[in-house]
Parts: sequence; structure tokens; C-alpha cells
Amino acid sequence: MSSSPLSVDSAAAAGDLSWAVVACAVIMTVVGSLAVGLRFYTRGKLIRAIRREDWCILVALVFSIISTGFVVKESQAALGHHLAVVTADGIMAYLHASYFMALFYNLSLCFTKISILFLYLRVLTYDYVRKATYVALAIVITYNFWAFCMYLTMCIPIAKMWDRSLDGYCHPVSVWWALTYLHIITDFVIFLIPMPVILTMTIPTRQKVGLSLVFATGLFVCLVSVLRTLWLKDLLYSTDFTWDLVSIANWSSAEINIAIVCACLTTLKPLLAKLFGPMMTRFFPDRPHPQGNGLDSSRPMTIGSMPLNKVNKLRQQNQTHASTAFAPDGTLADADTSRDDINLKDHLGLEAGPSRDAQATAIRASAEEVPAPPMARVKD
Repeated sequence: MSSSPLSVDSAAAAGDLSWAVVACAVIMTVVGSLAVGLRFYTRGKLIRAIRREDWCILVALVFSIISTGFVVKESQAALGHHLAVVTADGIMAYLHASYFMALFYNLSLCFTKISILFLYLRVLTYDYVRKATYVALAIVITYNFWAFCMYLTMCIPIAKMWDRSLDGYCHPVSVWWALTYLHIITDFVIFLIPMPVILTMTIPTRQKVGLSLVFATGLFVCLVSVLRTLWLKDLLYSTDFTWDLVSIANWSSAEINIAIVCACLTTLKPLLAKLFGPMMTRFFPDRPHPQGNGLDSSRPMTIGSMPLNKVNKLRQQNQTHASTAFAPDGTLADADTSRDDINLKDHLGLEAGPSRDAQATAIRASAEEVPAPPMARVKD
């Protein structure tokens, strides 16, 4: 942080970081775009099932690209230069670009979170997990709608945001801190929602660790949000903000695009299986599908491919058959919970384990006149 104004000559000699701002923003946006492109190739070409969560992540990428455009405008106006060498018009142009960058930054994060939560609703069928996901989704939509309204009325008139000479009103800083804290809280909530399901899955430890690491990539985004907030708090009243806020701009670019990458990672298993088949089979072995079911058993599976209505139908069928086989000894609830566990494994291409086979055998033995319920499988 600068403690005293610099002369024009000494400030110019100190360097120019505007190129670093542009480079970071562009590189991170390219990475995010590549992740979304691979996701749509996987979902559209390999799986042929593009869902609402995929469209949401595409919207998030569009907002990220727009945000990057305003980051470039910030750097052209003042960001990356010492305040002493920036003109009054440059400051005004910087504040104007900064306002729109922050708006689209928040919109990108909003749609990324919605995409992840939609994916949870498609994959995770435990009742308590679905309820938690719906609550998180409601909170994300509500506070982001509030944030959007606050941004549109940040100052009245809005031009006062970048032209401080105008008379008017601006929201207090406490409003923005409240939104920031809600953003961080929802980051951690979204990260934690699937963990109880993953940690209690009956799969080998090696696969459980690998699966946990895939979901835990979201923890990095949570940590970036926290660090960015701490740094922003320290630099909020900087006397050389156009220079000191370079690191904040770079981490903001990284945050929104890494969030997009994290949202896409869980959908790329079919593509990775196609490119690195033996290695993926070692860590995430596919369970072979029964022949004669009309499905291509060699078709790669992905997380989020089975509609919830089919899961519910399978659960209803299981309850019907299990009531004959298991009701007397009170194990019906265990059979239903096992189906939830199996559903997540099917989506991730993991082994089903012996619990499914034992259940299917018991059902057939006790109700041979009724065909066994179909196994959970990926829908084309």
C-alpha cells in the first residue's frame, strides 16, 4: 500500500502492471471457456443429454467473458498504474468499468452456483440432501436478486458511482460486506452438501478419495473468496488503489473462471474415459450393464445423466418388491437407502458393490412371479 503520493517520474519508473491484469483475465477466461467447451462436447456428443445445469454454466461463462472485457477497460483506464500518473478522466473511466465488471462478476458466480445445485438435484437422491440443496438454491437466488437490485441502485443517480462530483445518494459499504459474506457462506455450503453422501458410499477407499478430490476442488474457490475478501478489506482505503487493487483484480478473474472449471469437472468423466481409458478404469471402474436392456454397455457414463422421475420410479418399484421380501424383518429402509447410494455410483461410473446383487437376489427369491426392478442405468 502506498503511504505517500509519488511524483510522475518516479511513479512511471516504478512500472506498469496493466499488462499483467489483462494477461491474467484473458488466460483464466480461456481456461474457463475450454472447460465449458469440453463439457458441452461430452454432454452433447458423447452423452447426447444437455440439461439445465449445462445451460446455466454456459450463461456463467458468457458473463465471465463480459466481465473480462471490463477488466481490460479498467487496465486501459487506470488499473495497474500508480494513482499519481492517472488523470481525472482516467479515474472516472476506471470507476465506470469497475462498476460493470463487479456486476457481471457476481452474475457469473450466481449462475455457476445455480448450475452446481441443479446438478446436485439431478444426482443426489437422499431426501435430506435434496432439501438442503433446495434451501441453498433458494438462498443463492434470493441474495443474488437482492445484490442485482443493489447494484442497479448502487448510487442514485447511478452516474454518481463514477462521477463523484454529482449530488445524490450511494448505499453504505455495509451493504456490500453483507453480500460478500453471503457469497462466502454459500460457497462453503455448496462444497459441503455432497460430502456426507460421498464419505458414506460403500466403495473402495481409493475410489472414495478420488471422488472426494473431484468435489473438493470447490474448496479452492471457497479459499480464494475468503482471501480476496481479506485483501479487499485491507486495501479498501488505499491511497494508491489503482496500483494496489491489481492483485484483487487478478484473483477475481481467477475465482469466477476456476469456479466454472470446478462445476465442469464432474461432467467430464466420459471424455476422460475415452482419452485415458485404462487409467480411468483403474480409479473409476465402470459397472457393466446387463445385456438385452436396449442400452449400449460401452457408452460412457457421466454424473447427472438420469432424470429424477426415473429414480423415483425405480424407488417405488423397489419398495413394492421389497415390501414382500423385507417387510417382515424391517429392512425396507435399508434397501431404499442402498438404492440412493447405487444411483450416485451409477452416475459417477463406480462399482455398484455387493449390496445391489444381494438385494436383487433376495427380491427374485421371494417374489419370482414378479420381475425384478430394473437397475439404475444411464439414460441416453
